[in-house]
Amino acid sequence: MEETKKKYTAEELLQFAYKHNQVPVVLFAKDKDCRYVYTSEVDSLIDGGNEHSILGKTDREIQRDKKLGELYYEQDKETMKSGTSCQCYSEFVENGQILYREITKNPVYSNGNLIGVCGVVSDVTELMSMKKKFEALTFTDNLTGVYNRNYILKYDFNKAAKLPCAYLMCDCNNLKKVNDKLGHQTGDNYIKETAEILKSILPENGICVRWGGDEFLLIIPNYEKEECERLIIEIEQRQKTKREKAPYIEIAVGYAIRYDIRQEESETIETADRNMYKDKMRKKMIEWK
Repeated sequence: MEETKKKYTAEELLQFAYKHNQVPVVLFAKDKDCRYVYTSEVDSLIDGGNEHSILGKTDREIQRDKKLGELYYEQDKETMKSGTSCQCYSEFVENGQILYREITKNPVYSNGNLIGVCGVVSDVTELMSMKKKFEALTFTDNLTGVYNRNYILKYDFNKAAKLPCAYLMCDCNNLKKVNDKLGHQTGDNYIKETAEILKSILPENGICVRWGGDEFLLIIPNYEKEECERLIIEIEQRQKTKREKAPYIEIAVGYAIRYDIRQEESETIETADRNMYKDKMRKKMIEWK
């Protein structure tokens, strides 16, 4: 006797697949008030409450990160207002692990009338982790951990909103002498110690680039002359502390500020470099035993 095979409806098939985590995405739908009316799964990264449900709630209510909840809520409103799709990537931390989600939203219409938003949440943790590793290899200097010159090609400072923009060129004085007298390992440590000093004084909106060899470039948007002068004093103070164990440390610094978008960035960097060499020549050679 031939065995009768059970036939599954599309709904049963999807329910089974989601129950056993065999679908790599979460589907959701929201009404015109940005409230969830359907979800195929409640992600562990959100707060579904005691009933473990997000139906009838907005992202303002369920997101553990309130700023993120507000962002998603505003995205829903904008998607419905503009009639265009929206895509974003979000970073979460769960049990000490960094997770990434890709979220895509589209407006939904019925007979020409807007009725809500539908979307997909995809787990892109593996993809984003690989991307960040690739970027680290491409844009980060292995010795110091700061950016390398490739990063300048990626990061766009050529915007009027970033002006005035300060460029500080920094150089490790006497590096050759340190290498010859104390060895290249000490010379490498000198470069790393310099990077640590520069990172420690860098404003949050600035970046530090290993420009080449023993030269570093600091780029700080919306920064003025007086602030640069204070920053240089701070660099000198940090050097004094480092010199207690490494008396050879002496960083030459020169800066230039770009005020006009018509001024070439390369010209500003060249000016900062010339000013650094003037400072380098003014500083006396440091002797150590």
